[in-house]
Amino acid sequence: MDIKQMSYFIAVVQQGGMTNASKELYVAQPTISKAIKDLENELGSPLFDRSKRHLSLTDSGKIFYKKSLEIMNLFDNLPKEVNQLKGLEAGHISIGLSAVMNMNKFIETLGDFHQMYPNITYNLVENGGKALEQQIISNEIDIGITTLPVDNAIFESIPLYNEDLLLVVSETHPLAQQDTVEMKELANEDFILFNEDFYLNDKIIETAKRSGFVPKTISKISQWNFIENLLTEGLGVSILPENIVKMLNGPIHSLKINDDAMRWQLGVIWKKEKYINYATREYIDYMKTALTTKE
Repeated sequence: MDIKQMSYFIAVVQQGGMTNASKELYVAQPTISKAIKDLENELGSPLFDRSKRHLSLTDSGKIFYKKSLEIMNLFDNLPKEVNQLKGLEAGHISIGLSAVMNMNKFIETLGDFHQMYPNITYNLVENGGKALEQQIISNEIDIGITTLPVDNAIFESIPLYNEDLLLVVSETHPLAQQDTVEMKELANEDFILFNEDFYLNDKIIETAKRSGFVPKTISKISQWNFIENLLTEGLGVSILPENIVKMLNGPIHSLKINDDAMRWQLGVIWKKEKYINYATREYIDYMKTALTTKE
């Protein structure tokens, strides 16, 4: 079994038959036919169901096609990877960012990394944690910085830092006179929360339910700066990560919530078994050191 045989097999599947594959590859059809037959003999299983009129993969063929694509991807990227290791070629990193993380902290680390590797380019996408996971699964982005834990059957992950989730109120709110609060004290408050794309929303609702109430949500937002505007107008209360709270400038007051569930962990995630290029792996390692140190 060799790479050329796999490339012929992939072409037959993608082109819908040996005739079209022969034209696409400029290879004689008998050569392709022999390569497929040699593969089947070596694997001890047919790859195509030849009883049907149209080209159809057997169960073995479907598995072999999937694995062949993975192997060809690794093979095609090998020269690029070696060149990157030698510093001969610039890399590209596609990153998804949680909208409830401290962008200042991230941009600082990205700037430092760029100074080390000035030829690397970036694509940055901001979204909720659930949306980021779907974008990683569909290969729209390479990695995401979001809340942990994640499904270990789908994603690989590395923790970056932990932080408290704080109650945030207007300075005119009665709770602004306190430094701490029990979750059950918030049963009658109007909540301003992120929308359903954010795991923070789920965490707040679940914690409130354990404290005996369902939050009365008056607004759902996708940007934390909008939440700040609503808070300063006294329209309700919100629960935000500590690093976001530090960035607020309006007349607001934050309180620690006496509940162990009101703390979370951010980390970097990527799809399990996905090929991660050299530049992205270097950046993951750099973030692990830089963000942990700066917490």
